[in-house]
Amino acid sequence: YLTLNRLSNSLSGGESQRINLATSLGSSLVGSLYILDEPIGGVDPAAREYILRTIINNYREDASVIISTHLIAEIEPILDEIVFLKEGKVILQGNTDDIREEYGKSIDSLFREKYKA
Repeated sequence: YLTLNRLSNSLSGGESQRINLATSLGSSLVGSLYILDEPIGGVDPAAREYILRTIINNYREDASVIISTHLIAEIEPILDEIVFLKEGKVILQGNTDDIREEYGKSIDSLFREKYKA
């Protein structure tokens, strides 16, 4: 539960992410593109679930949502398309179902393979 008089620097990671998400999705009356940078990073699993549900239930049907994250396993079920970038270049791009079928692997497995150190 958040109150308006709490200072932003006293918020937990999950509280900050919820506020960021609310302000991003709250502009849905005018926006047709949402860009979310690590919306589930630094938050506990329960908060991640809440944030993902909020994204799914509140974006406009005619809008596009771009999510930048390293937590692929967490968001894989909601992905339609993916783009993997490495050193500024696209190394894999396409429909998630087509890519899973082509490679015979989950998107998370491909991510780990393409980015292993």
